[in-house]
Amino acid sequence: MAQVGGLMALVVAAFAAGSVAAEPMRDASSAVIGSRLDVVVKGRITPRCQMSGGGDVDLGELSGGESVSALFALDCNVPFDISMQSSRGGLAHVSQPQGEGPFVGLLPYDMRLTIPTLRPSPATVQASFTSTQMIGGRTLSSGDGIAAGGGKLELRTRKPEGAGLLAGRYSEALTLTVTPRM
Repeated sequence: MAQVGGLMALVVAAFAAGSVAAEPMRDASSAVIGSRLDVVVKGRITPRCQMSGGGDVDLGELSGGESVSALFALDCNVPFDISMQSSRGGLAHVSQPQGEGPFVGLLPYDMRLTIPTLRPSPATVQASFTSTQMIGGRTLSSGDGIAAGGGKLELRTRKPEGAGLLAGRYSEALTLTVTPRM
């Protein structure tokens, strides 16, 4: 029995020695030379540019010199352009935008747009246009900045020409369109 136990110990020792000897011997300096590990890291942030707000603004009784301002939300994580377009070139009489007799049917206005941006430090972009300039559309660029949360639109009506404004209802559609630049 002692011989079997000794033989078993010899087989276990030989197997253990064989498994250690089965790994090739490496020179410590060759493990460092020519050793390379490439790691590719990828990610993505989807560009977005959204604007919200707007709606109807009632200036009340029009006589010229009325002012109104409106805040709007702007969420862009890339630089952007905002185009502004006036549908009529001013507040126009609903049925007689050309006016009648000595009374005019169009009340022009001045518009100012102000938008805070980050580039990477805070900055403000702004533009001012007349309602007639915006008939063909105008654009404000954020440059290399991204939106810092929103903007402000200020509108001030001008004094009417001639004998004043023709009695009736007046309207205007001012369209702001945001376009991301990537």
